[in-house]
Amino acid sequence: MANTDDTISELIQQLKSGAVLVKHKRNGKTYCRQFFLHEREGYITYDKSNKLRGKPRIYHVHDIDEIRIGFEAQVFDQLVKDRKVKPDDKDRAFSIIYNNHRKGVHFIAPDMETRDLWVKGLQHLMNKRGQQRQYHIIGEDNWILEFFHVADKNKSNTLSKKECRDLLAKSLNIEMPDNIFEQMFYKIHKTKSDKLNPEEFVQFFKILTRRKDLYDLMQKFVKYGYQQTMENIYMDRNELLYFLRLMKNSNMQHINSLIQAQKLIDEYELNTEFREKGFLGLDGFRNMLLSRNFEIIESSYSRQIYQNMTRPLCDYYINTSHNTYLFYSQISGESNPEAYNRVLLMGCRAVELDCYDGDDGKPIVKHAFTLVKSCSLESIIRRIQPNLFKASPYPVILNIENHCSPAQQKQMAQILKTYLRDHLVTKHLSDKDPSVLPSPEDLKYKVLIRGKSTSTSTISNVMFQEELDEYSSQNSLRKDVEPELSELFVYFMNVPYQENDYTKENYTPFHSSSLAEKNFLKYAQRDPLDLIVQTTWRILRVYPDGLRQDSSNLDPINPWNFGVQMVALNYQTDDDMMALYYGKFRDNGCCGYILKPDYLIKAHKTKFNPWNSSINFDQPQILTITIISGQFLPRSSIKTKDIPDPYVRISTHGLPCDQQTQKTQVVDNNGFDPIWNETFEFRIRFPQMCLMYFSVLDYDTLSDDDRIAYFSAPVTMIQEGYRHIYLRANNNDETHSTLFVHVDIRNDGNANNNNVNVQNIIRIQF
Repeated sequence: MANTDDTISELIQQLKSGAVLVKHKRNGKTYCRQFFLHEREGYITYDKSNKLRGKPRIYHVHDIDEIRIGFEAQVFDQLVKDRKVKPDDKDRAFSIIYNNHRKGVHFIAPDMETRDLWVKGLQHLMNKRGQQRQYHIIGEDNWILEFFHVADKNKSNTLSKKECRDLLAKSLNIEMPDNIFEQMFYKIHKTKSDKLNPEEFVQFFKILTRRKDLYDLMQKFVKYGYQQTMENIYMDRNELLYFLRLMKNSNMQHINSLIQAQKLIDEYELNTEFREKGFLGLDGFRNMLLSRNFEIIESSYSRQIYQNMTRPLCDYYINTSHNTYLFYSQISGESNPEAYNRVLLMGCRAVELDCYDGDDGKPIVKHAFTLVKSCSLESIIRRIQPNLFKASPYPVILNIENHCSPAQQKQMAQILKTYLRDHLVTKHLSDKDPSVLPSPEDLKYKVLIRGKSTSTSTISNVMFQEELDEYSSQNSLRKDVEPELSELFVYFMNVPYQENDYTKENYTPFHSSSLAEKNFLKYAQRDPLDLIVQTTWRILRVYPDGLRQDSSNLDPINPWNFGVQMVALNYQTDDDMMALYYGKFRDNGCCGYILKPDYLIKAHKTKFNPWNSSINFDQPQILTITIISGQFLPRSSIKTKDIPDPYVRISTHGLPCDQQTQKTQVVDNNGFDPIWNETFEFRIRFPQMCLMYFSVLDYDTLSDDDRIAYFSAPVTMIQEGYRHIYLRANNNDETHSTLFVHVDIRNDGNANNNNVNVQNIIRIQF
């Protein structure tokens, strides 16, 4: 069936009509319910039975991570094993994975047709939501009416003044002065009943979302703009062209005629009268500025792989996870295949497996000497296999910490070969130079195994102990590895870290080393160039110290400054370090591999030293950023009752000379549409190494200020002109919250004059 508008509409209507689905729980209990898509298409739920206490469970579309067909969830493994479901049920089964892969609901439909109907319909709704920007949803009546019906406590299908005020405070995070509220309320509501019906509330909401900041901006570019109201102000096609020419927006450079200006108006202006006259009103202007063309980062950089992917692996930063099997802290919870699926679908390319002997003769993954429950290695590999290359075509690295007996090492090797099949690299690529690492392009759709393969008796015990410092003496790695397993460590043989003179004599590019964060810092301070030079020909990995039982993260900036390719972070922790990490790997199509700057790749010639950056290896810039306003900012948590008092903290993270932090004033009691209009200047000497981090925080006089949303990205991705920043939730989920900013970028000539330019050095040396 073709995906025409009519067939999709029919499909969604069938979901609204509902179907009888049997929900299966891990303990074997089943619940037969009439499930249906709610009329406003925001969630699925079921009809309440007479025996059911409380309200029916709701599954919001925006919380869904994956829809899986068949028995492709761990719960079904147990149900099949316990004979609670039959193998024949597989063709009618599907699972909804939600809440960042932490939860799932598992169904068996009456037939395959019903199963496919639900899978296709829910996938369409997920895709539709993923493509929507803020201007789509604030113009969508169904989305607006969700607020209405939540606020309608007595189910009268009207909102009283009190209910309307409560809605503004509790759902939209705004405390509105009485006189302004009264003026808006009676502008819509003409009768004396003091209640808004759904149609009136939609009008009320649309007036509420008119942007005062954009009205002020339009007035500067429109003839007689200061005489026009928010309702009737407009740009004609000539004024629109003039505005776009001044914006330095590369996405809009092709708009250079009245015909092309009209096409923009046709796309973004919803007022038919304005559109036919060639006018762009305030709402249309807002819609245009909220589109992808006006996002703060260059969209092609985040949505397309544009870097050279044919360099050796050591020339790239690699998105790497630490203790991937955990969803929560280092000491409780369970090892879970879904934790791997979550990070893989977020673009992570290197994950960790701590393998131990299982009681049934098969290896398990667990965090030793903690309360973390184990999971079979086979279950993890089988479950992640379908998701290995959905986010990126480039190689996945399985970092194996091997604590298994010889017999279970053989089992481990067999499991990897069985489920990964042709994806698994088992020998060197025959047509590649054996003296250098292959490239990401060479290893597309391949899985590499990283592990320690031989005894380290020839290497100092001190160095070996440093490699294992996150483990107790009872938890040491196996020193003798079975050939069936060690032969899989083709390009990633894990060896202790040594100084460069030793490694040049004893290691190859296929020897990789791990360093705990404190040991990394020790070597970086002792001999920075020695450490950096090693990253020009082999791969280093840095991981959090074992004392971080709270799953907190090390700052990845320092290891990146020294060229370390694999900086392993705890993905389960939503802290500032992970926010920077997400920003770093937003570049290059989010493929998980970022090409390092040329001066790091050629550090053996440039002698680049992050501690002493007197030479300009980069093109210094001055970024002037005006934080104008915010829109639809959330609360710090669903539990708090306070309206946010937001402010924006802007920080840059790179070499020590580029570490800066500035912040706006606090706006009291307004998460809906705070306005700042504050300007900040940042001088960046090494833009290729620098990240820009926007944190929106909720000011609190009695405790630490909570982060409520954020955005981070490499400085090299930041675009000039008027831009919207689509903020991320603390767990990196996309939101419809935004900041409106203006960015000006210019070269810093003074920095170039005061320092030696690296290009002259490179010309001489090369």
